[in-house]
Amino acid sequence: MNHHPPADDRERLVAAGVLLHYQDRQPHAALRHSPVSYVETALWFELTALAIVPAAAAATAHALLRGIAAQAVDAALAPGNEGAPHDDLYVTHPAHIGPHRRVVWFQRSGPRGLITAMFPPPGDEHARHRG
Repeated sequence: MNHHPPADDRERLVAAGVLLHYQDRQPHAALRHSPVSYVETALWFELTALAIVPAAAAATAHALLRGIAAQAVDAALAPGNEGAPHDDLYVTHPAHIGPHRRVVWFQRSGPRGLITAMFPPPGDEHARHRG
């Protein structure tokens, strides 16, 4: 199952305000040493809202996203996903992000493609972590 939009759709989604360019180019070991290139606006908003002071909102969001990315695992390794492509979608355990426990997806745009951090679509079976 292909979980990601075509690469050119990401720039359209940035223009529409759905995604943001992510400026922290630090590679993440859990994401096969790839950096996160885009962040869903809703996820970024929830992460910045966790800052104690507004001036630290961006730094807080960067630190939280790095910590969340460090915990991501390849979705193909989950029971029942044995036939899924590897290095396509990484998922996290639910974490308190805002008022709810949320799963975060790190989705690759294609082979060796860019990674987007996002909340899973509502109702998707990957959104309900079985761990």
